[in-house]
Amino acid sequence: MKVNLWSVKGVKSIIVSALTAWLCVACTGTDAGKTTAVKGAKDSDSAPLVLQALDYTENPVDIPNPDRGPYRGRWQNIPPDLTNETNSPFGITPEVDHRVPVDAHSVLYHGRQVPPVEGDDIVETQFYNGVNQNANPYVGGTGVSALPSISFMCFDLCNFSSNAFLSAKAAFAYKADGLFADPATGAARTGKTQPLTPYALAYIRGLLHKVREANGVAFVKFSYDGNGFNYIEPHKYPNLHLEQGLIHGPEPTFVTPNNPSARCDLPGHTDKNWIQYHIWQLKPVLHEFEDIIMCVKTGMLGPWGEQHSSPEAQSVDAYKMLMDAWLDAVPASRSLLTHAGGFLAWYNETYRTAWTFSNIDAMPVPPRGSPEARFGFFNDSYAAGSWSDNGSLSEGEPMINSRYGTSSYDRYKVITWINRQNQICQGEGGIGNNVFGTMPGAIIEAQQLRTTALNMRHGRYSLWNEFIYNQANVTRPVQFPANEEEVRGKVFTGPTKTAIFDPVYDGKTSLEYFRDRLGYRLVLREARASQWVKQKGILKFAGKIQNVGFGNVVNRKNVSVILQARDGSRTFAALTDLDARDWLTDEGGNGRPDNRAAWRDMNFYLPLSAFGQVPPGEYEIYLKINDPKEQSANKRSIRFANKGDSWNADLGANLIGSTRIKESL
Repeated sequence: MKVNLWSVKGVKSIIVSALTAWLCVACTGTDAGKTTAVKGAKDSDSAPLVLQALDYTENPVDIPNPDRGPYRGRWQNIPPDLTNETNSPFGITPEVDHRVPVDAHSVLYHGRQVPPVEGDDIVETQFYNGVNQNANPYVGGTGVSALPSISFMCFDLCNFSSNAFLSAKAAFAYKADGLFADPATGAARTGKTQPLTPYALAYIRGLLHKVREANGVAFVKFSYDGNGFNYIEPHKYPNLHLEQGLIHGPEPTFVTPNNPSARCDLPGHTDKNWIQYHIWQLKPVLHEFEDIIMCVKTGMLGPWGEQHSSPEAQSVDAYKMLMDAWLDAVPASRSLLTHAGGFLAWYNETYRTAWTFSNIDAMPVPPRGSPEARFGFFNDSYAAGSWSDNGSLSEGEPMINSRYGTSSYDRYKVITWINRQNQICQGEGGIGNNVFGTMPGAIIEAQQLRTTALNMRHGRYSLWNEFIYNQANVTRPVQFPANEEEVRGKVFTGPTKTAIFDPVYDGKTSLEYFRDRLGYRLVLREARASQWVKQKGILKFAGKIQNVGFGNVVNRKNVSVILQARDGSRTFAALTDLDARDWLTDEGGNGRPDNRAAWRDMNFYLPLSAFGQVPPGEYEIYLKINDPKEQSANKRSIRFANKGDSWNADLGANLIGSTRIKESL
């Protein structure tokens, strides 16, 4: 909010609804009120602004914050010769999703532990070093750790599709004989297309509730093959002479002898297919947990829900159906992740356009609040080493060409589109030894992608950990390839770019720098507040904040001001109309503290009556930034990355100054 701090005409009447629950429980004796119009307030009722005695420098350490950062991906890498009933009871699988049960008799699966340990995502973890741990538990190996604030809540719905294999063993058996049931025992090798049971929905709710009770947000994905049983990676089984990995499409909308109809046959829902019906069932759950959902990876199609390989994952019409269903089911405040092909399919079918990979970079910037603005991007082979990141950046190009005409994929055009979306960009680890995956090229590209979240358990992070972050290393010019042929030839003629060195991280590893720059990172650079305010006066604040992260705040936040008595006895709060999404990172990637052009205004102008009846005395001023739907007193609030003791964990708020309240005569 930009205001004229010196003009009574700049006073803005702010009317808000009752404050959220945290204001009532923040501490004993908390008073909360509504912001009302200023009545009789004059500039003479508050003192001039004074610079606050705070530390305005960045602390180069891990600062967990909602909706950004590293996360503990459920990924394991067990060689085929080491699989056994203990570490991989259903056969080899590189990714491990929560297997949603049908009833109390269903076998749960979530990695090497059976029964699984659930809800343990928010645990300090080391980044993976790229070395296969074989039979040993995951140990990381880089020595660089983070406390993730994102819980990777991925749900495997294989029990609810007659096309989804229940184990890798069943998939191999089907590959051998083409049967959906064991010929000897009659046991089904797949799930059964059916509604999600009340038990299944309760299971999903239970896990999301664990995230709410912890201090994280949920990165949510649903799919019918969350553990990749419908796909065999050919390089792992050279003896099978596989041409491609897909064994069978896992979706219940794929018509097969085992799944004769894609349509839901339940009374009142025959207008839906089974995917639409399952998403319809999930809608109330997603709204119930809107407060802790970071985003929804639209999944559903293809192995692992990565939207590739299966016939459904290569259908324009399937993407139109799927994205419309998710847009309806997921609260409008939350982002949806897909790949470029899926977005183009939905956009073209929705707006009767014909955008392709040839001109995706020219697509209009989506207006804030529009359906198209909700779409972010997932890269399942982040910086893996090829022109297309193993096909993740170019996913869906043949599908788009078949419907809208021939186009040519260009890595930089897709990255430009991702940048213009200004959304969540999530990556699974790939991180190849190439110009895109090594430093300093990885920094340059991450700033363009606005990289938000990375799977710390899946990637060769040793490549970043071994690169010392200093001026000579970081500012080494990087020449990028002009096209795919140059990637293979290792002789580049593309643009030459130079990363900007931030002295705050001098001497640290680039992995530490990258960890801290994922998504947004806010540093308070300046704070001036009224030295004193009369009870009928106006609390004025003029501040500067710098976003030094790769990306921006995507999900809307409430920005509230808390006055806490110096003795800590009482607190009073009022909601501002500041929008944290306006605190944009520098488009050129310059997060240096001396880049004052990237300091954003953070001003508010509040009548003291907005806080209720505030007694005279000395008060600390705090800024609380959290989700409008937040139900707790102090969880999931944004913490500034400043040095000093300015974070109040009990309030979930940042100290931005102090003032004295004087009695009005």
